[in-house]
Amino acid sequence: MIITQAPVRISFLGGGSDFPQHFETHGGAVLTTAIDRFAYVTVQRFHYQFFDHKLRIAYRKTETPQDAADVSHPAIRACFQRVGIDEGAELHHMADLPARTGLGSSSSFVVAMMQALHAYQGRFAPAETLASEAIDLERNVLQEAGGYQDQIIAAYGGTCLIRFGRNRKFNVTQIPLPASRILELQEHMLLMYTGIERDSFQVLKQQVARTGKNHDVLCRMARIAEEGANWIADEGIPITDFGELLHASWMLKRNLSDISLPAIDDAYEAGLRAGATGGKLLGAGQGGFLLFIAKPEHHDRIQQALPGMLPLKVGINAPGSRVIFAQGD
Repeated sequence: MIITQAPVRISFLGGGSDFPQHFETHGGAVLTTAIDRFAYVTVQRFHYQFFDHKLRIAYRKTETPQDAADVSHPAIRACFQRVGIDEGAELHHMADLPARTGLGSSSSFVVAMMQALHAYQGRFAPAETLASEAIDLERNVLQEAGGYQDQIIAAYGGTCLIRFGRNRKFNVTQIPLPASRILELQEHMLLMYTGIERDSFQVLKQQVARTGKNHDVLCRMARIAEEGANWIADEGIPITDFGELLHASWMLKRNLSDISLPAIDDAYEAGLRAGATGGKLLGAGQGGFLLFIAKPEHHDRIQQALPGMLPLKVGINAPGSRVIFAQGD
């Protein structure tokens, strides 16, 4: 049996510049952190000789296909076919948080699954391999719109400045955050769940279609991500100032497409009035989690200003995808 975990993420700055439609021409940069909420995948041997099916798969529902081609879940089917497993395996997926909340959970699932399937076959897969394979599966095989950052942070973990080049190559720089700075960041961060779960496909499709018109804005957002990497590492800069940088970037990102909704804009403004110095909506937009940066003494007031939303405190700088249990037959 193999059990793997891969983290979901909070994207601070630069999101959108990680789309190949942009960075192949202009480059890109994203500042992001892995958080202590995970996707888990278990893979074990399935003795199909005693059953009328050859694979067993469990996520929101259970599948009992005869081979990989019969798997109805697109990502699971693609992963099984990529590693060449066609029979004799049982796979289970669990997650700490629901999908469609703007935290990159679908990519975390794919990364954890690829790690588990490689390990099940006795292969070690480094972070670069996991990220590259997950990007290829989601963006090329499954033809899902989006950027490259989610797969990379799920594989690498930590707090990273990820740069994207014109040749579709990426470079990951881990930000060296001391424990005191991590604690300070965590104390100032407040996630509020809007309760809106959305399919990001239409939002992302619109954003991709407008990429040509948005190049200047995306370049500015990438430069802010580079600046933010310096700010977040500099213990002399207050975290509240980092919040103001997030606010400036969020104001830019709202111009890319219909990323926000009136109810989300109202909630964000209410959070600012209650004491936050900045923040953003996480993910593709139109739902999921709002991130606020505020002094800890203002968190209760922000929560009171948003009575219909659920708060979530998280840890940052979580480890990347890894095998957490391995035992042979």
